[in-house]
Amino acid sequence: MNILDIHTHVLPEEPGSALVCIGCGPLPREEGHWFCAGLHPWDVTEGFDNQLNVLEKLLANPQVVAVGECGFDALKGPSYELQEQAFVSQVQLSEQFRKPMILHVVRDFDSVIRLRKQLKPTQPWLIHGFRGGPEQMNQLYAQGILVSFGLKHNPESLKAVPSERLFLETDGVGPISQVISDAATLRVTSPETIQYQITQNTTQLLSPGS
Repeated sequence: MNILDIHTHVLPEEPGSALVCIGCGPLPREEGHWFCAGLHPWDVTEGFDNQLNVLEKLLANPQVVAVGECGFDALKGPSYELQEQAFVSQVQLSEQFRKPMILHVVRDFDSVIRLRKQLKPTQPWLIHGFRGGPEQMNQLYAQGILVSFGLKHNPESLKAVPSERLFLETDGVGPISQVISDAATLRVTSPETIQYQITQNTTQLLSPGS
């Protein structure tokens, strides 16, 4: 596994270099790629059992190595109650298939922290596109919740993140090389060092037995 981009929605030019979010399918036919499948909070509707059934079948595929993106959005989507029901259901699938979760969280980090404490999952959770400050980042780390950084981020957080917890992403916008270059400049190191570290971290996250 040689993933640089932990969250995107487009197939990378180099197969296997990104974790591609496909929602609830269909699974692209191209070989050599890694996928993340889940029910986005924007897409949650009453009676989402059918979507969960589709998701369960996707998670049985070895190319699908994570659940997501799923989570909470206080600005868009259905009621909080529905979002929580869908999220908890996906936590259960994450535990069943022993695959980590990629989270979409907008203005509701409290719910993620509360449910992490309440449900006590064994699988890692990673919040993509994190833009919060170092204090909020450390609150999440204290609960075992990871974060990833894209082109838009809080520079102080990206500078402060421990190397063994560094994850980068494009979210489908621009090349991952630019995100790596920006991170290298902020952290006063080389792009090669950043690239090595994030591939080590993504491998550990997505195939912890390796």
